[in-house]
Amino acid sequence: MEELKLTISMLPKGAWNNDFSKTLSKKDWNKLREVALKRANGRCEICGNKTEELDVHEEWDFDIKKETQTLKNIIAICSRCHGVKHFKNSVRLGFGEEAQEHFIKVNNCSEMQFASHLNKSLINYEERNKVLRWKIIARLENFGGNDIEIKQNNIPLIKNPYENVGWNELSFEDTKSLFEIKRNNNLIGAPKIVSIEVDNYQGTLQVKSLFVDKIEWFLDEIKIETKYHTAGLFKTDFKVKNLVGKQLKFKLTGIGGKTTSKPFELLPQEVL
Repeated sequence: MEELKLTISMLPKGAWNNDFSKTLSKKDWNKLREVALKRANGRCEICGNKTEELDVHEEWDFDIKKETQTLKNIIAICSRCHGVKHFKNSVRLGFGEEAQEHFIKVNNCSEMQFASHLNKSLINYEERNKVLRWKIIARLENFGGNDIEIKQNNIPLIKNPYENVGWNELSFEDTKSLFEIKRNNNLIGAPKIVSIEVDNYQGTLQVKSLFVDKIEWFLDEIKIETKYHTAGLFKTDFKVKNLVGKQLKFKLTGIGGKTTSKPFELLPQEVL
């Protein structure tokens, strides 16, 4: 099979939100964006479709051994080619068939060749997901970004003390061993934990709870954030990006009492 004009680009989970369209200031991103749009001159740089509505897409090379993602190109492409690039998202939104048809048309290939390429992309995606953090390498001056500073993400690894807890099977006695619970003298009871999930790709700790008025976060015993709630299920996400400390914990407060978690150990990104 000849080299494909249009390929599927599945960003591994650790690279989500690393793209410059999200990490750079709007002013700096617009510099890169305008260079790509000017070069394209109203035509998709992949399929050649003429349109005034071009998207700007970043293409990356990934090195699993070095754990680096290197900017290969910044191109202006039509929405249909962009839909192929982000094929998993197109499928999620219900446009998978359209993306497949466009891939086959642009590459002048068969459904079998599409399936083979998709399978290889999925294999690469799963393999790259073994890397939690990617170091960004880019020479932005090659894309019109002179004097733009690249800031590397600093996301500590979260060691979850509740990693193997089956939340749907917890008894009250189990809960007492997992949390510090202080009940007030009423019938409601202390705040109840529904689930705790840690995403170590993006450095997010999600807590779902009931009977809660507020959640407080403590880094090395110092309170750093408070969020309030009114009624029903309380779903809250906490991001550890750029945190410098050793231990993180939370305290839930409600009319029925308080529930405090065990500490989550934070490991600096450089030791991963």
